[in-house]
Amino acid sequence: MRKTKLWVSLLIFVFIVSFIGCNKDPKQEKQTVTGKTEFGGKDGISVSDIPDYTISGNLNGREVQFPYIVFEKWRGSNDNVLIFSLSKPSQPCGFIDDFQGFQLINKGNSINQGEWVKSKFDDDPKTYQSFFRVSGGDRSNANWDCALVIESSDNKTVKGKIAIFFNDDKKSWVAGKFEASICNN
Repeated sequence: MRKTKLWVSLLIFVFIVSFIGCNKDPKQEKQTVTGKTEFGGKDGISVSDIPDYTISGNLNGREVQFPYIVFEKWRGSNDNVLIFSLSKPSQPCGFIDDFQGFQLINKGNSINQGEWVKSKFDDDPKTYQSFFRVSGGDRSNANWDCALVIESSDNKTVKGKIAIFFNDDKKSWVAGKFEASICNN
């Protein structure tokens, strides 16, 4: 009798665990496994639209990752540039032949800790510029919007999160959390 009760209890437990496991939301499972969801840019971006996953993107219709992320301070012009590149240069902080990726530039000014937002495609970015390049191609001239948060920086790295969405035919974007090495060029 005791063995029968034990088997029945075990069978009920297995059934409950199986039932719960089979009723999981597939979208929820995908988010847990990959750690990310799709980013859908829009005209009217804000800091709250920045996804909470590691930086990734869509470059001219192709899903991309960024093995090289750098924050450059250009001497002379005093430009600050945040670069998300699909390839690494031959030497740290070096020139990237056939650059493919995204850039956000503040011409003649620094990119400081805190938030910066260009909410609408048609907003005046003042000293900021952003573009992307694909292999062998010129840089894009598509309208863009951006939400950027620089959370911390020291002499070696800049940490933050960003979402840039381009209004090109393929809806190119870069979004997520990043850590960039600092280069003084």
